Amino acid sequence: MGAAYRRFRSGVRVSWSSSIAFATLGTALVTLIVLPLLDIAFAILMGSDVAAPDLARTGYAAALVAWSLSIASGIVAAIAADRTLGIYLVVHQYRRIDVAYWLSRATMPTLLSLVTGATSIGAVALFSSDTAMLLRVCALVPVVVIVGIAMGIGAAGIGVSLPDPYLGATILGSFVPVFSGVIVPVDLCPAWVRVIATVVPGSGLASSVAEFSAPGLLRDLACALVYAGIGIAFTQRAARALRSGRRFDTL
Repeated sequence: MGAAYRRFRSGVRVSWSSSIAFATLGTALVTLIVLPLLDIAFAILMGSDVAAPDLARTGYAAALVAWSLSIASGIVAAIAADRTLGIYLVVHQYRRIDVAYWLSRATMPTLLSLVTGATSIGAVALFSSDTAMLLRVCALVPVVVIVGIAMGIGAAGIGVSLPDPYLGATILGSFVPVFSGVIVPVDLCPAWVRVIATVVPGSGLASSVAEFSAPGLLRDLACALVYAGIGIAFTQRAARALRSGRRFDTL
């Protein structure tokens, strides 16, 4: 247990010192605050254009989904950097699944995302007087974090065995906001969108903003954990290939 904790602590310290979010003050402000707020503004404006029934719900849903995606993207970036530096290979040479390693790589993105999440939710709350909805959103934060970490592990695990290690995060960022019902509730979407939404983490979160949905949240958690399992399976494939001398990067 002590060795695992030391590996975890060392991993967190390395992640903190190498985080590009703190390269400069401007980078931190843009990464953690400005870009997330612009994403939410875009979702609200798009919702207004398509006559979404509740723009406050749209804003909160966009904030929650963006929060989980920021965690996932941070984990993907950390694992991609580890692959480039050779850290990934060293870790997986000795352990098939190193829980301390994965937790250390998820810690910094999760901590950084707290700033993003609080800012985003606070910005929407300034323009909404629905206290009950705000309380529901705050209660959903643990689910947001778990889903984000699980999606990040899945995307990072798949990406580490591809020429572009960021492909998994790119796909998540493209599809999750659309098929999770951020702008318009999933119930109002075409049937084929509702079918896809059942296997996309985030639809339960977006639905629970207006009305708490335990089945939807459980489905989100189950989907995200399946994604994480697939990612772990791909990490084993990538580790075997790296040990045999194969390189995945194109540069």
